[in-house]
Amino acid sequence: MLLASAVALLGAGAASAQSSDAIGPWDGENPFRCQNQDVGTGTDYPDPNADPFCVEFDKTSQNVTDFGLVDFFANEPSRVAAAANKCFYYQSDHWTGSVVQGGQPELWHWDGQYFFDRAKGIGGVHVSNFRIGGVPADFTPFVPAAYQGYVEPTGGGGVIYQLDSGPDPTCKARVDTPEERAQIYGNAPKFKGCIAPGGRIRASRVGRVRLGMSRKRVWNRLGPPKRRKTYVHRWCVVGGSRISVAYHRIPARVGSAKPSQGTTRRAVSLVRTTNPGHAVHRIGPGSDAKKARRRLSLHRSFRLGNTRAWVRNRGPNILIVGTRRGRVHWLALADPRRLHSEARIATVLRHAR
Repeated sequence: MLLASAVALLGAGAASAQSSDAIGPWDGENPFRCQNQDVGTGTDYPDPNADPFCVEFDKTSQNVTDFGLVDFFANEPSRVAAAANKCFYYQSDHWTGSVVQGGQPELWHWDGQYFFDRAKGIGGVHVSNFRIGGVPADFTPFVPAAYQGYVEPTGGGGVIYQLDSGPDPTCKARVDTPEERAQIYGNAPKFKGCIAPGGRIRASRVGRVRLGMSRKRVWNRLGPPKRRKTYVHRWCVVGGSRISVAYHRIPARVGSAKPSQGTTRRAVSLVRTTNPGHAVHRIGPGSDAKKARRRLSLHRSFRLGNTRAWVRNRGPNILIVGTRRGRVHWLALADPRRLHSEARIATVLRHAR
């Protein structure tokens, strides 16, 4: 029964929209400007047509003797249906299971927050105060593998993810002016002009960018960068993170014509990412620094301002992990054929911030 409830929780977070790549951590804060509709154990919404639609449910009556679980599962389909046609949705709820209502032992408990924003094509799930038998427990076994890095073993954590359905054009049209966005969003970050998250860190690849890839091909995949220097381009990623790409000059072939001014060919020599969805062995930005050093076998390090950069020179390319205040701040992948010393890596990383 606990497993069924956990599956229902994760399903409610996406509200019938499937989820994919993780974008970053989420603290459960409501991103919308809306009136909270607290309907207790029922579904009698004061304003069922509101959008943003923000609701709070009391699901603490999941008992056996008073048929509370029967009532709970009977109400869930109508709760999901109420959110199905919304562009902007936020839900807060509180779950408690017991044999006898209000009596011991407490079988399970958690507090949950969920949202989706179809204009941006993102959603989120946050869980806190997770207990089994009244004892704080690890929620990780109930979380999809791609999101487990955002859940602490003490029973809490949250993640923002990209919806497989992508942004909805009808919902996007509702927030395509500054005035409309101010009416919908609270203090949510604006993602205009940022690229969608995607991909993983592989042997030679970070997301959709591969070491050695030409600058032209990077632009074809990611679009024009948000910031551009001679050797480093930077893109913002939906969710507040960013990707920086450093290039090296490609020597002209013997006998070929010298390229004209402004057409110098360049290829990727280093990629730096702060996107938590980019991870190696479930270690990414936001992960515990000690766990990262242990799991990734990081030993050598050097300083970059207030960040310590750890190096793993194993395999075809160099993995660098930047840590600050006990957490992983960024990951980078470097081509050792182009950046064959820590001094050169450090110089490029300073420009890639």
